[in-house]
Amino acid sequence: MKKLLILIPILFISAKAVAGKNFEPSEYGCAGIDKHIKNINAKMRSGYSLSEGERLKEELRTLKDQRHACKKKRFSTN
Repeated sequence: MKKLLILIPILFISAKAVAGKNFEPSEYGCAGIDKHIKNINAKMRSGYSLSEGERLKEELRTLKDQRHACKKKRFSTN
């Protein structure tokens, strides 16, 4: 039982990490990334718990990587 409780969070974290790397820039996928980044930054300024803060930071890193990929392909991120 203890092994299962340890395994589930590890699988969840690794699945999120892999999901962010499969992003393929497209006009539709890049639209609104800047707005989403601004929303996360606003949430981070308003205060959060430790676990929520880690989730927000990871999401912010993923979005910034996606924004970089979009800009390399010259798609708008607004």
